[in-house]
Amino acid sequence: MDGYPLIQRFTLLHDGTDQGWQAAYLAFHIAAQMGASLVALLVGSKSDQKTLSRHASQVEVGGRAAGLVVETRLVTEFSVDLIRENIADSDGLFVPRRLVPDLETAAGFLDVLSCPLWIVSKESEMYEMAVLVDDLAANQALIAFTTTLSRRLQQSLTGLTPKNDFTLGSDMDESIAWLPLASFTPAEINATLNQIGASLLFLPVSRLSLVNELSTNCVVYPARRDA
Repeated sequence: MDGYPLIQRFTLLHDGTDQGWQAAYLAFHIAAQMGASLVALLVGSKSDQKTLSRHASQVEVGGRAAGLVVETRLVTEFSVDLIRENIADSDGLFVPRRLVPDLETAAGFLDVLSCPLWIVSKESEMYEMAVLVDDLAANQALIAFTTTLSRRLQQSLTGLTPKNDFTLGSDMDESIAWLPLASFTPAEINATLNQIGASLLFLPVSRLSLVNELSTNCVVYPARRDA
């Protein structure tokens, strides 16, 4: 499609919590709008088989309401390696923030799965998307990914760039509204996201350390896909 990458398969981790449902609703919306398939992994313990089965049924109902056919799988004894065994060629993993309690866990997901990690902490209305670009040459795959999403979702996209060491030039994608920032501190990024009404921030893995200090839902793009 116009030289942009295809996005065909998404995966959801759902632990049955309110935050898990927030991740599910966002995954339903994105997958439906992109015409992508969705695999939902219901996470719990071996002693919770009945609960997991009930959650699987609820996810299937929610997916159908969004116009999706969702494949559900039960996953016990949660670990990054076990998740890897259940994911093949995914174009994105939606996960409630509580299942990514620290940066080490997030880095583990990104290293093992090598697909964008959608970390969801709250309900998201698709009003505005933003992408943090700290190196135009290194972030080309990230830019292409977010541009594809914004076009398919019919959402505006703002590019956040460092004001002091980033030059806006002819290589910049004109479909993105570029907004230079004085710094990439969490305080300034949060203030800017609130100002433009952004509900999703896409950022390169090199800026993973920002995730725990940002108030919006974040999508971290792995280094391997930019290689």
